[in-house]
Amino acid sequence: MQKELRLGVGMCALLLAPVTAQAQGRGGAEWTTSNGDAQRTSWIRTDPRISVASMAKGAEGFGPFKFLWKLKVDADPRQPNPLTQPVLLDRIIGFRGFKSVAFVATNSGTVYAIDTDFGTGLWKVHLNYGASLPPVTIGTAECPAGMTATLTRPTALAISAFGGGGFGGRGGRSGGGVGEAGRGAPSIYTAGQGRGGGAPPGLPATPGAAVPGSAAAAAQAGRAGGPGGGGGRGQATGAPDAAYVIGNDGYVRALNVQSGWDVFPPVQFLPANTRPAGAIVVNDETTGFLYTVTTHGCAYTPDAVWAVDLISPKKDVVSWDARGATIAGSAGPAFGRDGTIYVATRDGNSPLANSVVSLEPKTLKQKAVFTLAKADFVSAPIVIQYKDKDLVAVAAKDGRVFVLDGASLQVPLAATPAAGEVTAEGLASWQDEKGTRWILATGSTSVVAHRLVEEGTGLAFQKGWTSRALVAPLTPLVVNGVVFALSGGEEDQPGAAPRAARSSSPAVLYALDGASGKEIWTSAKTITASARGGLSAGAGVVYVPATDSTLYAFGFPIEK
Repeated sequence: MQKELRLGVGMCALLLAPVTAQAQGRGGAEWTTSNGDAQRTSWIRTDPRISVASMAKGAEGFGPFKFLWKLKVDADPRQPNPLTQPVLLDRIIGFRGFKSVAFVATNSGTVYAIDTDFGTGLWKVHLNYGASLPPVTIGTAECPAGMTATLTRPTALAISAFGGGGFGGRGGRSGGGVGEAGRGAPSIYTAGQGRGGGAPPGLPATPGAAVPGSAAAAAQAGRAGGPGGGGGRGQATGAPDAAYVIGNDGYVRALNVQSGWDVFPPVQFLPANTRPAGAIVVNDETTGFLYTVTTHGCAYTPDAVWAVDLISPKKDVVSWDARGATIAGSAGPAFGRDGTIYVATRDGNSPLANSVVSLEPKTLKQKAVFTLAKADFVSAPIVIQYKDKDLVAVAAKDGRVFVLDGASLQVPLAATPAAGEVTAEGLASWQDEKGTRWILATGSTSVVAHRLVEEGTGLAFQKGWTSRALVAPLTPLVVNGVVFALSGGEEDQPGAAPRAARSSSPAVLYALDGASGKEIWTSAKTITASARGGLSAGAGVVYVPATDSTLYAFGFPIEK
């Protein structure tokens, strides 16, 4: 039997090159964290199938863009947001064969791995909580019970296929390993340490070792001379690739992407019963820091930014206290290419209210602050590249969008006019083929597109387009020039007080031409419940997690 296993691993290694080539045709873009990348732009720069033309006419060899599958998972029906935003992994090669996987979690603490080619479950793990303070089971609107943070996988800082250069597409650092065709996310590591004490057949027994015959093994073998140069600068080598999840007990768990088993023992990170958002594992080759924010003061914990180095022996935790201010948005901290962290705060009785704050990576020491009285920022910041600078965009409650120089956070470089009260959903940004930078803002009833252009020696916003009326719209995402906007719908929760003159409505997904706002596709009545978890996309497929614990997939059918 052992001889047969060694032969299988060897054959897998021999066949790796052609399999990887085949995988490149599948798309390769991976959604590894909230809003897709470390800059929180919700932008996939290229896709082999999705484009404005293919959405209207169908992709050659694949047929029309359409509903592919749905999968309902077990969840607590009393919770308002049963499913988190899906995190994706493409081209995993292991003892189960070639798989593309989506990871979602429920409020009740169960993590699911789903085969995205067929819409079937691969594994599920229910987190066994071990905190001294038991997790709460009944929550409130501001402090819901159960898990709240999206899962995350290691994500590179460099803007690559998601963030793509600024204004001209040049000058941006490439080789980040996030979403580039043929490279995917950093690399596929597993510890293979099963609960029984040994590694399962075909998996390594050493924590952090690559699965034999996997893309990670090839990346490790050819790292010095691989794409990106600099001894593997383009490949993140810090934290192991895993599905990282923050439980309601405040512990971080790294789940083996192949099996769901723990890669290493759970790490105590946050107090129990807080409300973490925007968890992200940042790889910078030597460290693997996990960052998140806690919001709404849940469990008597101040709003703060938190960080822990998961591969350090001590697992020390550091934090930055917002000093009574409420951290804005649900996407979590945004990152510049140098690792600088950006957060925004809402109105309130705090010296740090109505502010955009930059923090040093790893230490979380405060670097700079921009404060605008009564701005009441409602979105988490996003970071975009302009020439050699990182710019920070953030939305205020009155609909204004501000752009700041990320290095100084001084006077805004550009701002849109007020456009009426907006929701707390986030911004998105993309750049078209002509080099025009677009920023998409989520209004209360629509998505509004702005063009950010050079004007004289500075920057200015130009009016773009506004989508059709949407119900509780979520942050849009952009795939290769196509804007996917979701009308989240509304649905009375069990036990909730009736809402006068308001009826339940399911979610509807729309595809728009990113340059004109013209509607080119809709999911119509396919989705039968509202949606709150957030969109994600990759390899020609868009995923919608609904509040009835059903994950929907829309895209082009896989090639037979």
